[in-house]
Amino acid sequence: MILKNGSRLGPYEIIAPLGAGGMGEVYKAKDTRLDRTVAVKVSTAQFTERFEREARAVAALNHPNICTLHDVGPNYLVMEYIEGAPLKGPLPVGKAVEYAGQILDALDAAHRKGITHRDLKPANILVMKQGIKLLDFGLAKHLAAPLEEGGATLSQALTGEGQIVGTLQYMSPEQLQGKDTDARSDIFAFGCVLYEMLSGKRTFEGSSPASVIAAILEREPAPLDVTPPLDRIIRTCLAKDPDQRFQNALDLKRALQWSASSGAESRPVPARSRPWPWIAAATLVIVALLVWGLSHFRRPSAETLSYRLQITPPEGTRFTFGNNLGGIALSPDGRTAAYVASGAGKSGLWTQPLDGASARLIDGTDGAAYPFWSPDSKSIAFFTGDKLLRVDLAGGVPTKICAVATPRGGAWTSDGRILYGLVSHALFQVPEFGGTPTPLTTLDAAREESGHSWSQVLPGSRFLYSAFSNKLENRGIFAASFAKPGERKRLLITETNVLYAPGGNGRSYLLWLRGGTLVAQELDIGTLKLLGEPQEVADPVARMGVVGLMNVTVSAGGLLLYSTSNNLGQLTWFDRTGKSQGVVGEPGDYGTFRLSPNGRRVAASLDRAGSTNLWLMEVERGVAGPFSLNFGQFPVWSPDGRTIVFSSGGPIYNLSRKDSSGAGAEQPLTPSPNAQWACDWSRDGHWLLYLNVTPDAQRDLWISPVTPEGKPAPDAAPKPYLRTPFIEREGRFSPEAPPRRVAYHSDETGRWEVYIQAFPEPRGATQISKGGGQYPQWGADPGELFYVSLDN
Repeated sequence: MILKNGSRLGPYEIIAPLGAGGMGEVYKAKDTRLDRTVAVKVSTAQFTERFEREARAVAALNHPNICTLHDVGPNYLVMEYIEGAPLKGPLPVGKAVEYAGQILDALDAAHRKGITHRDLKPANILVMKQGIKLLDFGLAKHLAAPLEEGGATLSQALTGEGQIVGTLQYMSPEQLQGKDTDARSDIFAFGCVLYEMLSGKRTFEGSSPASVIAAILEREPAPLDVTPPLDRIIRTCLAKDPDQRFQNALDLKRALQWSASSGAESRPVPARSRPWPWIAAATLVIVALLVWGLSHFRRPSAETLSYRLQITPPEGTRFTFGNNLGGIALSPDGRTAAYVASGAGKSGLWTQPLDGASARLIDGTDGAAYPFWSPDSKSIAFFTGDKLLRVDLAGGVPTKICAVATPRGGAWTSDGRILYGLVSHALFQVPEFGGTPTPLTTLDAAREESGHSWSQVLPGSRFLYSAFSNKLENRGIFAASFAKPGERKRLLITETNVLYAPGGNGRSYLLWLRGGTLVAQELDIGTLKLLGEPQEVADPVARMGVVGLMNVTVSAGGLLLYSTSNNLGQLTWFDRTGKSQGVVGEPGDYGTFRLSPNGRRVAASLDRAGSTNLWLMEVERGVAGPFSLNFGQFPVWSPDGRTIVFSSGGPIYNLSRKDSSGAGAEQPLTPSPNAQWACDWSRDGHWLLYLNVTPDAQRDLWISPVTPEGKPAPDAAPKPYLRTPFIEREGRFSPEAPPRRVAYHSDETGRWEVYIQAFPEPRGATQISKGGGQYPQWGADPGELFYVSLDN
């Protein structure tokens, strides 16, 4: 029955008809109570209680791209009145992507409330001057009639089994088959809408409903004249299997934006070297790349599509990753990246929303390292100095969870525990709001284990971690349950930490570095058995070689964030004015290095094929050869150049000595359960200066009396030289014999500054740098000191 102008439905006075469809009529009306214009949809049948409950849930949606449902009557709906026209194509690509982003924003908001549209189509999408509005959210299941204008609509009994609801041309295969539907069915319909926006044609055509159904179930749509990345996105939306589609609207929106803005392109890749299509090869240096990959896993195909989003550090800063500082962490919901960036001598923790909003520095996070997120994406934990702290993303200041020293990563469980590792220790656990840490794992003495680090939480109340040992064959990645942490299973052996990556397709993966290449292998999460072979993901990827940490993070939905390897360096001579005077050797992934006393050779730690070892290089010819293959780092030369003392063994890194000719085996110098990083050898040959890393005293400078050959001096033992509540590093003896002073850098002021202390007994530090300084080096004259300034 058509309502006349001026007639009433409760408090709503009919003004004029707007249209009619299979479910009834639509009218422009006036809400006489609030004196506002509304739209009223009148159904041909009375509503059920169940429908009213679901309609009121839809009414609770508050989003600028969703038409607001104001009221539910016995047989009518009262909605926001919108002056707009139904969406039609073809549209320019830019406008189509703009509208698509608004549609996906609306879908994401509803899906997060557990509401699916069920009948997404152009007729339910109105275009206004202000943008897009979606109509009839979640109501199609109840409002659909056997035949609707503008396209066939299928419907069975409201409570019937195997119910089929939706407009035929936009229905997913699972809808047509009467199977359970979810947000991924809306993703399929969106793919149809996007196809139509770009082409002006329906995705699936047929001369009858049966032929349309056959096309949806069995055939692929006709190719579009669009870029390959955009075509790939549409085809992913239209996958017959819901597991092979985008798993949520937010990931889809990001992929769509990247395809339009990143200049992504497809290129053939040789079969044996082809990366997986769900990841992009890194090509930029000193950037983080966000890749929409694991949620949309595919087996290798003839083409690989590259989707890139660069995250650049805030102006005046640079990303920090190295020297046990920095790191990146992607929130579990994939919405926000956390990273450490430094500038003007300070480093702090920043958050960067991935929707394009500005980055924000979190106050009180100077010196932050190894950030990680709470499972609900609302808080971040991180290490700084001698503390583990947490901070809420909504605001507030960081609060202390517990005291730590020399941390090796953390993980946050859904039941409110935080796991973390320490140098030379097993894993600990502590309540998320603070408390007394308790051991979680135990080092296996029989396997000569030296530490457990880089923990990850697994489904099923389990976790995995990296186990280090003085014997290479005993190292590896282990998994265990929280109930029985001593009963563990080794999954693989690798030089770096491992990340667990839940794939949105129901699969799970482990990610790690092989050399400088990120690889992934499928994991049976039930049996913890690796399946198939590792596949290349990205190359090159940054890693912190000393501690075996890759600069990679993954969200709960499978988004991957990583920084490309920025470690390739070139040994270069400079004069006093800073002008380059030539290079030494080839570019490489150098760590610490030291020039021999006669200037003819360089001892340098060099990462090759994923393993960091000590190499010797001839300066004149640039020829290099291995010196220590036991994870050598931090070399220092004896004054006569005949002996090199260095740190080896990793991750504890005790001091060892070896003849600089390479002859003979390396000899332990100062065995200790603490890490020791060699700093300098005095000109008179009697003192070694090194960094001693202990759980209770952080990082302090120690001295060890030695003979000129580097052997321990008789009747003398190593002892602390400078022990403070702060971190002292890179100690250097003054060039006198015997030395009178030591230069070093410290974080005493909250940022790195260079200081000088008297030797052999410190009597108060003199600050040398202003505005930040690191890595001091004495000149030949004891009155001259060089260092790296951080204020420019």
